[in-house]
Amino acid sequence: MRRVIIVALMVVMILCVPANILLAADTAGYTGKYIAERPKKAPSGSLDSTLEVVQNENAIEVTLLQSGKTTVSRCPFDGSDGDYKSPSGISGKCKARWKEKNLIIESIIVTHPQPTASVRVHTKERWQLSKDGKTLTIKSDVDFPDFPAEESGAVSGDTGGTTRYMRVENP
Repeated sequence: MRRVIIVALMVVMILCVPANILLAADTAGYTGKYIAERPKKAPSGSLDSTLEVVQNENAIEVTLLQSGKTTVSRCPFDGSDGDYKSPSGISGKCKARWKEKNLIIESIIVTHPQPTASVRVHTKERWQLSKDGKTLTIKSDVDFPDFPAEESGAVSGDTGGTTRYMRVENP
């Protein structure tokens, strides 16, 4: 009888655990400092970039230091819009979510290539942390929602890419 009560209590406890706690247990911890891996064919003096990431259950904050400029973005996990700053300093909005074991960060900014025209730029980043937690790979895809799909694809062809960052152990 005692065994039945213990099993029943365990079942109740498992069913009462919120889904976000269970999901959080399967998500990677991105908090840390990372330095971009320099491509083998990169010219000397090419741009170095550093990421400082702070992750909690509500949001992820990303500080990017590149070419002497620092930008900070805070992207919430709850689907609401957070504050985003592009590497070139343009303000926009961002969101973060989990998709399997990857972190997805989507941002949108509005640029003004001409005084009378504005263009929205949508970036989707897929963050993946290596099993040992030492390598962060970010795959970026860019599109332009204000253009027809075929034009957006043609323009964005050279704007995406993959960047690998190495975690710095003792920053």
